[in-house]
Amino acid sequence: MKKSKVESDIFNQNYLSVVQILMKLADPTFLFGEVGRGSGKTTRMLSPRVDRVQNDMPGAVLVLGASTYKSIFDNILAGLIGYFQENYIRGIYYEVGKEPPRHFKPCTTFIDDWRHTVSFHTGTVIQFVSCDRPESMLGKNAAHLFIDEMLRIPEDKFTERIIPALRADRSKFGHSHYFMGITGFSSTPNFETDEDWWTKYEKDVDWDLIACIQEMAYELDIRLAELEIAKKEFNEDAIKQLTRFVERWGSRINSFRKGETYYLRASSFSNLKILGIDYIINQVKSIKDEDKLNTSIFSVRKQKVKDMFFGKFGKKHVFDDSYVYNLIDTFSADMQLEESSRNLKYCNSNMPLYAGFDPGPFMSIVFGQRQHGRPSTFRAIKNFWVIHPEQHEELAEKIDTFFKYHRRKEIFLHYDRAANQNDPHYRKYYPLATDLNDTDAILLQKALVKRGWSVKLMSLNQSTIYHHQHYRLLNILFSKPDGRRDNILIDRNECDALISSINHSPIKRTDGRVQLDKSSEKELEYKDQAYYSTQIATAFLYLLWGEYKHLLPEDSGGNMGYSGTYSGS
Repeated sequence: MKKSKVESDIFNQNYLSVVQILMKLADPTFLFGEVGRGSGKTTRMLSPRVDRVQNDMPGAVLVLGASTYKSIFDNILAGLIGYFQENYIRGIYYEVGKEPPRHFKPCTTFIDDWRHTVSFHTGTVIQFVSCDRPESMLGKNAAHLFIDEMLRIPEDKFTERIIPALRADRSKFGHSHYFMGITGFSSTPNFETDEDWWTKYEKDVDWDLIACIQEMAYELDIRLAELEIAKKEFNEDAIKQLTRFVERWGSRINSFRKGETYYLRASSFSNLKILGIDYIINQVKSIKDEDKLNTSIFSVRKQKVKDMFFGKFGKKHVFDDSYVYNLIDTFSADMQLEESSRNLKYCNSNMPLYAGFDPGPFMSIVFGQRQHGRPSTFRAIKNFWVIHPEQHEELAEKIDTFFKYHRRKEIFLHYDRAANQNDPHYRKYYPLATDLNDTDAILLQKALVKRGWSVKLMSLNQSTIYHHQHYRLLNILFSKPDGRRDNILIDRNECDALISSINHSPIKRTDGRVQLDKSSEKELEYKDQAYYSTQIATAFLYLLWGEYKHLLPEDSGGNMGYSGTYSGS
């Protein structure tokens, strides 16, 4: 439809998907979105909601929460700040990471450190909280909570560590239907590996009332547009009539919204006009794992449990309090964080590193460290991978860059016997970038040594390791702790590819023999193998085998399936 000149003079034209419009129209106290990749979650759902909330409660403190404080910087702030950069002038309407200018109204709460804030001219200020920093909630008197990627947040930590921050002064902000509300977004969880407790909010929706609110809000938006046109044309009669309508019905609609919940689940198709059909086709082609495709694109919840090789592995073997923040706290909200091991809570710079290495055209390595205590704990703290033509040099560079502040540059390297071969089979198809004819283990060792590391090869003369041996060892290691062996834990944030690989490592049973089904390494393109194949899980197997094979009884051998990536001796 052709727009009149006066309308184009007044309004900016922006496309919103049906899902984005429905959320804007509903706009209740509690708003939850379970939405697919590319749906405009941050820039078209979360950020406009932030803007509406901060305007309705001037001077309030709002909190932006996540599973880790670091993920706020890495995954949320860029989209949030990008929205305000696109629509407003920094220093006039909003400010990031520093004390706001004098013309901003004062916040009702005294704030002495502005580095980790987003502030607005209304006096409203966003502060950050996270599950892995209980102290981040101290002193917070928030009027509304925003949270992203809820599938990473355990329910008990959300209840105990984030919800207590919602305790603002009702006498100041209780007029707003946003007061004491929650806005949460996430992609669809895989209930085997993700947190899905928050999906229960869907049961709290009064669908008839929400539909009524949306219809009334739509009519109100039309009148608001007509009011702006009347102001432009100096039509006093229309201004008076429309102002009375807006004031009367705006108040009524907000009273209906108060205390209500809206939960919307939508796939990536909801934003198809912006994404284009090519985006969906490319996602379908590139995401070979059916579970990931269903949850991240189609928003279909997984219902079937697989028979996995890491059968006793579960959420209890994952930790998410990954970081220390003494350095991160010195950064302002608009700065880029440096990725390094000195931010890792459980990386002791004065102790050696232990690694499991799986060579090949897809080359991966998993690092861990042991913490002594009662009981002692072995933690997987970081995973890396490279894909041909990147090889040993590139992998060593990644390792050295991330661990550049590590004081004791010593690595105990575990691997399978294929890494001891001078001329492994894969090099016929993926040749080395150099003329060296060393083993994969020695090539990686040399690449690290020239960067200042000491690397001890722990698997020289390695004998065949069978699948059933790995399987029996895993069942021991991931069984209920008995105080006599190390607890095995994996970093959810720095080893997310490893955890995904573990959950994509099914058992194959042939004639009663237990085997690791590694077909994904042949079926998937290399770019998809980090998360959706057995590659990185295999590197982890070598690390666990090297450190804990002594836990198996002596008669655990037997020719029941070779576990190495390649054949040969």
